[in-house]
Amino acid sequence: MDLLELLRMAKSFDGSPAELQSELRRLSENVVSVGDDLSFVVRFENELNIHEGLMNEFGGRKKRLYPFRNAWFFDKGYIAWDGRFMRVSRDIDEKILEKILASLNAKSRS
Repeated sequence: MDLLELLRMAKSFDGSPAELQSELRRLSENVVSVGDDLSFVVRFENELNIHEGLMNEFGGRKKRLYPFRNAWFFDKGYIAWDGRFMRVSRDIDEKILEKILASLNAKSRS
């Protein structure tokens, strides 16, 4: 699954959440749902553990976003995660998401 490719599609999409969900699911079977704001939820193979210090480095602010236990908002967009699920705002800066994903890959290789 290429989460950055899903993000690019969501950013450029001009349609309903149901239409975006269909398009994203064509790219990845791990897409769970799409919200009214065109944010999307994906399922990972393993539980996510993202260090809060990393989120602070990127200028994130911790907030609540039901039903996720962890949500971080940035100047543009947000990510939220709980267990194996991550919600990604289509407004998030691609470079921030790329760095977060790189930190996940580094942890999974260790």
